[in-house]
Amino acid sequence: MFLTKKATSIIEAMVILFIVTSWVVWMFLVFWKSQKLSESTSNKIQAIQIAREWIEAVKNIRDTNWILFSSDVSNCWNIDNYNNTCVWNNSTTNDISAWSYKIYQNSSDNKWYLSKKNTSETEYKKSDYRNEMKVWLDSNWFFTQTGTMTEIKPIFTREIKISYLSTSKMQIISLVQWKDLASDIPHKVEFKSILTNWKK
Repeated sequence: MFLTKKATSIIEAMVILFIVTSWVVWMFLVFWKSQKLSESTSNKIQAIQIAREWIEAVKNIRDTNWILFSSDVSNCWNIDNYNNTCVWNNSTTNDISAWSYKIYQNSSDNKWYLSKKNTSETEYKKSDYRNEMKVWLDSNWFFTQTGTMTEIKPIFTREIKISYLSTSKMQIISLVQWKDLASDIPHKVEFKSILTNWKK
């Protein structure tokens, strides 16, 4: 059976259309996946910066306590909210508790403060956790957990977990979580650091 010239042209056109359509779909998929990867990489870089910044903020609290209470660094290195009753007082009631926190910088005195986490939720999937622990960009484009929010929708949450390894060693875990188009499972960046009272 022989095909006519007209039938051959239709088959050739259909084959060419199939090849071009397949190529366009493939290019779209490559572009879409590269966009998802690019966004995910950008988010991970931001999450690393957020986690690192908050480890440094807790170190700054310790260092500020050393400066403010240099006469008694043994009792005051880990005091919460710069409470001066720590001087020559062995009580631990005003120490930073082993707990989960948000952290913020007070604009009036430019010091870092810890605020205890209120929700019992620990999973990013829970809206109570995301609402309480979310990270915003402030008007100066700094990441914050308090203050005024910008028009940028927050995708990150941040939690500072503090525990004690001894009376002079504090373990800090800075946990940042987010969800983006790259995965249905929340991403996580976790930094750990140990602060010591080496000045005692």
